[in-house]
Amino acid sequence: MIRPTALGAALLLAALACSREPRPAALPVPSPVPRPAGESFVTTAAPLRREPAEAARVKAESQRGPQPNVLAVLQRGERVASLEPRGDWTRVRASDGTEGWLRSSLLLPAEGVSEGTVLSQAWAFDRPDLLAVNVKRKVEPGTLLLVVKTKELFSEVDLGQGQNAWILSDRVSTQPADVMGSKLVEKARALLRGGHPDEARAVLDLLRAQIPESPLVPVLAAELGETAGDGGVADGGPPAPPR
Repeated sequence: MIRPTALGAALLLAALACSREPRPAALPVPSPVPRPAGESFVTTAAPLRREPAEAARVKAESQRGPQPNVLAVLQRGERVASLEPRGDWTRVRASDGTEGWLRSSLLLPAEGVSEGTVLSQAWAFDRPDLLAVNVKRKVEPGTLLLVVKTKELFSEVDLGQGQNAWILSDRVSTQPADVMGSKLVEKARALLRGGHPDEARAVLDLLRAQIPESPLVPVLAAELGETAGDGGVADGGPPAPPR
């Protein structure tokens, strides 16, 4: 039989032994991990602005007097980092690191979106159904497509200027070389619309040099008024000598 005094001493020794065991270390509090800025596609050519306003000139820090509000013009299909929304505007970072403001309505979040094009004229559909073909609307070869989603036989694509359409998925090419070619075609078309045909032809020369076998070379050459004898569209060779 254990005497009360002996029992008390045993309990005290047990308590002391427990108190000497190392206490578990407190779990570290993880520091917040900065989230990467979301990327977006520019859906139509648009000015990158110094301030979120349409004003032509604005006051800039460390500058004397008002400065031009337009920093650059971004083209359809360019990828930007979306940094900060503010009302109808979003502050973005362009591929060269320049930061400025774009209209939020001109941005398409890049997550889940792929780039594509068509290499020949394609029919547009109002809905993903063969009965919804729009005979008055076609997608021209070389058009840069932002593929938003697919459904059965169809792909929904952003065509720019706030226009979406459905086209047959088997007409869409997402091959990098074809997408690269479509971007050069889009640039040349924009230059042509702006009254710069010589610069548009320089873009055609670049397309020929970079992707000589692209089926978009003769497409763009024809739009710029070339014939097989003018620019060697048929074989990529030099112009035919005059007769």
